[in-house]
Amino acid sequence: MSYMNWDEFCSVENVYSAWRDFSKGKHNKKDVIYLATELEKELLSLHEDLAQGLYEHGQYTSFTVHDPKERIIHKATVRDRIVHRMIYNYLLPIVHPRFLDCSFSCRPGFGQHRAIGAVQKAIRKSTKNYSHDVIALKCDIKKFFDTIDQDILYRLIAKRIHHGHFLSLVRTVLRSFYCKEPGKGLPIGNLTSQIFANIYMHEFDWFVKHDLRQRWYYRYADDVIFLLSPDDDIEQLFYNIEQFLLKKLQLVIHPNKILVRPVHQGIDWLGKIICPGYTILRTSTRRRMLKKIEAHARMGTESERFASVIGSYHGLLKGTARNTIDRQICQIVALSR
Repeated sequence: MSYMNWDEFCSVENVYSAWRDFSKGKHNKKDVIYLATELEKELLSLHEDLAQGLYEHGQYTSFTVHDPKERIIHKATVRDRIVHRMIYNYLLPIVHPRFLDCSFSCRPGFGQHRAIGAVQKAIRKSTKNYSHDVIALKCDIKKFFDTIDQDILYRLIAKRIHHGHFLSLVRTVLRSFYCKEPGKGLPIGNLTSQIFANIYMHEFDWFVKHDLRQRWYYRYADDVIFLLSPDDDIEQLFYNIEQFLLKKLQLVIHPNKILVRPVHQGIDWLGKIICPGYTILRTSTRRRMLKKIEAHARMGTESERFASVIGSYHGLLKGTARNTIDRQICQIVALSR
């Protein structure tokens, strides 16, 4: 639990600590370099604006990425991103212990590898070492970040935080952005959006685990998966979760991304196909990975950047059947020399 009061939150020391956390790995970014040239002045100005209640959130710049589907990223100014880090640092020790172990996205000590490992372990247990049939229900939310209701989110945060100044700052950050209509949506580029999304979906996690009593349920951001017995009433379960999301959180399940299939056929989740006892990389993920490695190899295989790219993909392939992919990577490297 955080006991930081408002003066401590706004202090120069806390502003500088947030800057230090934010700037790790970003020292070569132009906007970060620019602020760093006047660091003392900028941080002192931010401290004073926060302490006097004069802070206003700036505008966003937007750009499109393909990972692989197209996403619009909204990037705040460095000054605002320091504030986002301050909010994140304040909220994390309060809300993280309350999150359930079925939630894996954007949490210290969790992540995609642990999520896939948890589902693999659950498949082994629920099938009694692959000797019984189990059905997977997989779905996700349609335009998740775009449709989060800011008023509902604010109320959920206010259930845990009772400090008026901090809540006012949270509202300022929430109101700095909207998608299509005021009061709707979170910018994907904000650090705060990640922890806000988990606070929002924690209500759904609690409903599934404690009201519906679903033992084998896992979530990464808005991607959810259930492991069910063939005797379970899947239609009733789907109706219950659909109604909760709609009525309580104003979210809609994507109608084209609902999958019901036996686990022995393999479950496509988080870029991998999870099969009983092993995982394989999704075909589209493998092609994209090899294409990026080939592009970096053409720029030189001795560079630190190439080593970093290879290291990141070794992490992606962790726990995955990979002999063929390793041979393809070695071939790319050999041909580029």
